[in-house]
Amino acid sequence: MNEAKLVRDLKRKQRGALDRAIDRYSGYVGAVARSVLGSRATREDLEEIVSDSFLALWRVSERLDETRGGFKSYLSAIARNLSVDRLRKSRPAEPLPEGDLLAADEAQGPEQTVLRREQAQTLRAVLEELAADDCEIFVRFYYYRQTVREIAETLDMNESTVKARLARGRSKLRDKLTKEVDGYAYL
Repeated sequence: MNEAKLVRDLKRKQRGALDRAIDRYSGYVGAVARSVLGSRATREDLEEIVSDSFLALWRVSERLDETRGGFKSYLSAIARNLSVDRLRKSRPAEPLPEGDLLAADEAQGPEQTVLRREQAQTLRAVLEELAADDCEIFVRFYYYRQTVREIAETLDMNESTVKARLARGRSKLRDKLTKEVDGYAYL
């Protein structure tokens, strides 16, 4: 079957066109999904991404252009995007590090050490109130000392998104940490 004819049939929502596309390209779509998901790919994940890819194709089929070609590339992009979305949703958030978030100076006296521990506990509680992605960005940036570029690559985000989330998160943290509780302002 000619690819241009298949695209025309899909565009017209002709009976059987989607079945022919599935028969012809489901293996290819599965391979694309497998290449993105890697070792995290379960059989169920692959089946779901393949079916979701063809469902998405059917939904936008009237916008396909049989004269431009590239149908296979278009289908590949759908499968790749769905696979990346699946990875984002399944990626566990970076856990908050154990121990004090604010390193204690050994030269400090016992009062300063206790104060630093209390501040670390407060900081941990406030960080846990942030959205999971924002908390992970903060931990990676301030605790693990990763650069914005490293964070963006690891979390599959734009660097500008990471910077914006850091700025927004700093503002939220500042607001929460400077509120006075019983006449005492944290940090």
